Amino acid sequence: MTQTDATIARIPGMTAKSRVALRRNAQAALTKSPEDAAARRILDALDAFEGGVAKPSDREVTGLLSWEKHRAGQATFRAFHGAEVVGRIFKRADHSSVEKDVYAVEINGVTLPEAFHHIRDARMAGEEAFAADPVRGTR
Repeated sequence: MTQTDATIARIPGMTAKSRVALRRNAQAALTKSPEDAAARRILDALDAFEGGVAKPSDREVTGLLSWEKHRAGQATFRAFHGAEVVGRIFKRADHSSVEKDVYAVEINGVTLPEAFHHIRDARMAGEEAFAADPVRGTR
């Protein structure tokens, strides 16, 4: 068993805070090296653990995308275009006097460079990034 396999096997027993830290570390590894297969496997395992496809009633439509509703203790909110998952917002830290912008956005596998204080702002940025993608969005 590889170290990545062992980490993935521990996910169900982790606290939400530990999963957030694991996601933050895996995302940082992908930012540094976009081809990091271990980091991608960890992110995929976290996404799978945090739930299957959301029901339409569990989503908020913001334009081209619909987003999972924000629930306390949940660190990731997926973006859907129809039934397809096309992105996510993830909480990379807790709000504090020093750390105000805690939400990061990933659309079509690309993490936006800025972080956001409010989920609504993160959703809006995700919408704009999706719409600007010449392959997936509409111009």
